[in-house]
Amino acid sequence: MLSRRRFLIGLGALSAGSLAAACSSKPPSDSYARPVETPEPTPTKPVPTPEPTPEPTEFRVAYLNLMSPIATDANDTTAGDTFEDRLKLVAEELRSYRPDLAGFSEATWTATHGSAVAKLAAELKMEPLFVQANPWFTGRTEAQNRELAKQIGFEEGELVLVRSDRWVVQGATPTWLNPRTSETEGRAALHVRIKGPPALPTIDAFITHLTGGSERLRGQQAESFAEFVQAQRGGGPAIILADLSDPPGSPAYEAIRALGFEDPLAVTNPATCCRPAVIGEQPPPTARTSFIFSAGWSASVAGPLADRPARLADGRLLYASDHNGLWALFPVPKGSGGGT
Repeated sequence: MLSRRRFLIGLGALSAGSLAAACSSKPPSDSYARPVETPEPTPTKPVPTPEPTPEPTEFRVAYLNLMSPIATDANDTTAGDTFEDRLKLVAEELRSYRPDLAGFSEATWTATHGSAVAKLAAELKMEPLFVQANPWFTGRTEAQNRELAKQIGFEEGELVLVRSDRWVVQGATPTWLNPRTSETEGRAALHVRIKGPPALPTIDAFITHLTGGSERLRGQQAESFAEFVQAQRGGGPAIILADLSDPPGSPAYEAIRALGFEDPLAVTNPATCCRPAVIGEQPPPTARTSFIFSAGWSASVAGPLADRPARLADGRLLYASDHNGLWALFPVPKGSGGGT
């Protein structure tokens, strides 16, 4: 439960390069009197008009706590040993689901395992936005905390991926929540604003992960997060992706509900936490700590994500995480046009 390299607002690739044709009103002096043959025109094929991008009818959202590859038990290396395969399972499931927005908690970079952020963004061809939660110490600059992450060989935070060929990212804002979980662990949140279709001009997406400490402390962090949501939110619909480490009815849950956000899975209440291991037959999760909340927009359908294991080449069962994820579909009004 720690973090990655720096908060990342728009980690997309920038490409530069332009082609210019130079033109002169005078010919070069050595060709002044030389006749120039006019070549026969080359027949050209008409350029087909590109098909218009299909108008979106829904906004697909997914959320999963990835389970850090660094375990609290130094003698149990399963989380790290299976990390590459688990990320592949996540990518495969999301390619099938085709989310417009996907959020992840415990998105890590480690010197041993590399960057989960970069790997998922590349696999899913989505634009990544990231906020570092750990290591982050008050009294240090951003550069000092990044340097500390390099020295430790570990960082962790919250990741949002956006299908930016259809939904344009207009900006992102990070924050760190109060109070800290401990002297060595902080918590962070990220706001991403997305350009929607005319009927939904903007969509505000928020993500956070509260962990450690007591239920009371997490409730205080949720109140800090709620203040951030209120300050950042525009006039359009909003979505919150959160692992609260607490169930429905807890102080953290109620702090978000008090903002007017609804829980589309309140009735079915699928358990998301936590299986004891990711290898082999595992009992189902028994508690719900992960949530997709929405305001100004009601999901038409929602359910669990990454809740079934895959079989490895050696025959063993492997789960993507010790958590189950969630997905939700939000309808886009007809005739509103594309988001790009």
